[in-house]
Amino acid sequence: MNHTRVIAALIAAAGAAAAAAGLRAQEVKITDPTSVVMIVNRDSNDIAFMDIKTHKLVGRTFLGNNVNPHMVMMSPDGRYVVTGGTRANKAFIIDTRTLQLIKTIPVDIAPEHLAFSPDGRWYYQGNPDGDSISVIDMQSLSKIKTIPGFAEPLNVTFTPDGTKAYVGNYGAHWIGVIDVRRHELLKKIQVAEVPGVAKLDPAKYLGEINGISNATITNDGRYLYAADSDLGVVSVIDTRDDRIVKVIRVGAGPWRAYMSHDGKYAVTVNNGDETISIIDLAENKVAATLEAGPDMTGVNFAAGKAFVISAPGFVYVYDMRSLKPAGRIKIGTNVQIETATTDTAEEKIYLAESTNHQVVIIDARTHALERVGNVGLFPWGTHIMDSKDNYCH
Repeated sequence: MNHTRVIAALIAAAGAAAAAAGLRAQEVKITDPTSVVMIVNRDSNDIAFMDIKTHKLVGRTFLGNNVNPHMVMMSPDGRYVVTGGTRANKAFIIDTRTLQLIKTIPVDIAPEHLAFSPDGRWYYQGNPDGDSISVIDMQSLSKIKTIPGFAEPLNVTFTPDGTKAYVGNYGAHWIGVIDVRRHELLKKIQVAEVPGVAKLDPAKYLGEINGISNATITNDGRYLYAADSDLGVVSVIDTRDDRIVKVIRVGAGPWRAYMSHDGKYAVTVNNGDETISIIDLAENKVAATLEAGPDMTGVNFAAGKAFVISAPGFVYVYDMRSLKPAGRIKIGTNVQIETATTDTAEEKIYLAESTNHQVVIIDARTHALERVGNVGLFPWGTHIMDSKDNYCH
């Protein structure tokens, strides 16, 4: 049976059981967790839920004043939706069926990006200003530990078996390795040689560092690709022994690597020189360097193409078969676009446009646009369960 159908059946059964226990039927707003696009609205402090088929909002969950949610994600079983409130220093847990906020959990300073372990047991919340990871147990819905010792941790990547988690440190040039069984930082993997000036004046250099946003894992879980912004490289890490096996020079100021869905390529957005680098994963070398745009925030894959988001209002498109440019989509004039998610059919891209408080839906085949307004104030990002393109800034 299809994975998403199993989840939908479980959620439907849970909904029926809850109704029998006294939950009124009209309170159940979502019976299929795969049927909605989640939208995180920074300035209205809420999470909005849009029906994928009708593109109508089906509900909105208000988190509280001065929360500024940064990223939204659904648990692997579809039961919960979570977000970290950057100003509130708290994690928020929403019941997917009813869209009710059911738990608020204090974490560390300025929580932003987050991840679930593959089995859904652990919710790791990164706290960049606290230099820590908060560990939340999804069974008890409580924080059980704070893991210290990081340097502006931005993103967490679990191995497919859930035994290890890798943390990108934007304030350093190393990847942190967490033993998930003990929730401890076990190792620091230096991704490349640090320039000599850092050794001469480490305090000054560390204050200005722009390091690693994310360690991106291959489809089979064998390798990690970690882009270092200051060093202009992508380092390849073998997850079996946590060893660097290759350092690949890319463009200037790479933000992070994004994996194509077929597992053939990784695409880095290089904000230092406004290019993208397409890395051939079989050869571990740059197959193409192509012109792009300023302030790139993400890459989505669909219909055999890569869609690269440039915040000032354009999406640059590349054919992933020929590795050549395939057009440019103008989202608007004097607008700010944020990040996006791709539907599981890989047909449409749901892009947050914060200036006009809307989600722009891109048809990946035709590049036609549909706009859904009034989704909330300053939509910062989107999320679809089981999408291969769920990420944040």
